[in-house]
Amino acid sequence: MKLFSLEKYLLKNLDMTEEDFKKLVLEISEPLELELPEDRKLTDEEIDYEYIDLLVTETLENLKDDVCTCEKDCGVADCCGTRVEKNLKKVYQIALYMLRDGILYQDLTQEGVIGLMKAHELFEDDKDFKLYKDYYIARAMFNYIESYANYRKTAFKEYAEYEIHKESHPKISLKDKSKSEELKKLEKENKEKHIEEMKQLEKRAEYQFDYLNLKYRLGEREIEAISLYFGLDGHKRKNFSEIENIMKIDNDTLDKIVKDALFKLSVVDEKVEL
Repeated sequence: MKLFSLEKYLLKNLDMTEEDFKKLVLEISEPLELELPEDRKLTDEEIDYEYIDLLVTETLENLKDDVCTCEKDCGVADCCGTRVEKNLKKVYQIALYMLRDGILYQDLTQEGVIGLMKAHELFEDDKDFKLYKDYYIARAMFNYIESYANYRKTAFKEYAEYEIHKESHPKISLKDKSKSEELKKLEKENKEKHIEEMKQLEKRAEYQFDYLNLKYRLGEREIEAISLYFGLDGHKRKNFSEIENIMKIDNDTLDKIVKDALFKLSVVDEKVEL
């Protein structure tokens, strides 16, 4: 199943229980295919480039490899960590595909870790764990993003409702009494205009914060470059020269892609303009 198809299915089944979800992934019985829709990526103009959060870079640098080969060399079980620790890279890779505007990358990966641990608890067999863990990671991230979208819609709706129903009474001095009718008329017109603006704001918020309308922070090439550079795809980390050959781009282009991606993964102010 493709990631976007899973998200749309979960949207239609928000009341799905843990038991139902496990039945679903067992029925699918195939790896989760990561993908991005073509038309919902933030433009450069929509990204506030301020700084690179070194914590994000440091975290990605220190992630353990997905595959541990030390057991055959030293004979010590879990010498490179538990299977949860060894699969953290997968969490960070899936988060690249699911990251939406207004969502903090670190928060999203934390949710994904919870999903990974859930799969670890449910599937004792390593083969099943390997096959189904991605679904639990993606579902945990989906739930977080859906909650964020609903929170934003509710917040804007409450603000609009408050603005629509609040009363405003301009102070009128005795010398302005003769103009009171004119002022009342002007106040009424301004109030009606304000109410219409608030209703339009509410509609835009309802649309913009619909799950399927949230914009993605990263594009395919940014995800590919970051995945190769930090080894998030489960393979050995690649240097710039190797990535240039794989992606068939020059050094300057690759440097810009990686820096842009790291900017987008940095801590962002959760403000969305309507």
